Amino acid sequence: MRVLTTVPPLAPVEDVPRDDAESAAVARLRDALASARVSVPDAMRANGGETGVLLRFLRARKLDVDRALSMLRDTIAWRKAHAVDALLDEPLDLDAFRANARMYPASYHGRDRLGRPVYVERTGSADFRALIEKMGPEGFLRMHLRAMEYQARVLLPRASRDAGFAVTQMCNVIDVGDLSLASTVSDSSVLSALRTIADVDQAHYPENLGVTLVCNAPWSFRAAWSVVRVFLSAETQEKFVVLGAGETGKETLGKILGVDRVPAFLGGTCRCDGGCVCLDPVVGETKDVLTPAQVEYANTVVKEEEYWAGRE
Repeated sequence: MRVLTTVPPLAPVEDVPRDDAESAAVARLRDALASARVSVPDAMRANGGETGVLLRFLRARKLDVDRALSMLRDTIAWRKAHAVDALLDEPLDLDAFRANARMYPASYHGRDRLGRPVYVERTGSADFRALIEKMGPEGFLRMHLRAMEYQARVLLPRASRDAGFAVTQMCNVIDVGDLSLASTVSDSSVLSALRTIADVDQAHYPENLGVTLVCNAPWSFRAAWSVVRVFLSAETQEKFVVLGAGETGKETLGKILGVDRVPAFLGGTCRCDGGCVCLDPVVGETKDVLTPAQVEYANTVVKEEEYWAGRE
């Protein structure tokens, strides 16, 4: 019998301004929203509350209130037009998810030493072309957006409650492995899909990324990286750390994840039951393919209406 993970969100841990400049900018942006009769959707306030939303958009626009207001209004309109709030209303089909995982092995993997949720992806073993051909560009994007909503409305709020302060960013670990980035960027369908995701994330999920650790990068990756990085803002580029083979063990990843949380296939000691990631090369293919964290993700349903209806 399938067990759904129903998540009725609790009151969010409110984010707070870092200094007087941020406090003043938040007050001005809140006044501007009220004057424009614009309200922040409940789903966006799940982590950090309304103040957290305003801070993320202000930080993305260097506290320029007018630009932050424009960005936030565009995001609210985009979410409504694409029914983004409904992405966690239903669970995923597990059989389809397993099939996709074989083409795109990834999993959530606890938290790093700063309390940020960790996402691990074996990019070098992914078959982006096959997955996009199967799902179509729109389906591929929706798959990504569901994951972004899960992070924003489930993983980050949990991390915030455990930490006692707003945890607003993710830690990503990308194992490049045998990926030929030059081949990837030369495939127009793959390149277009990845560029769309980068554009959407920067436009509508500001300040979500804490750090991305790119592991096992061969010299060819570093050359091709110059092509991919142009899709990212300068601030986002600074959050990427590219590590060559042999640089991914305790000395590097351990400082960020904690030594006991570095997967064995990346030079650490962690060997999660079912693998640290889907199709973990150390564990091999398990019966269910998916890790327990991915099964929970697939089964998660966020019952926003039950929570918000009784909030006042």
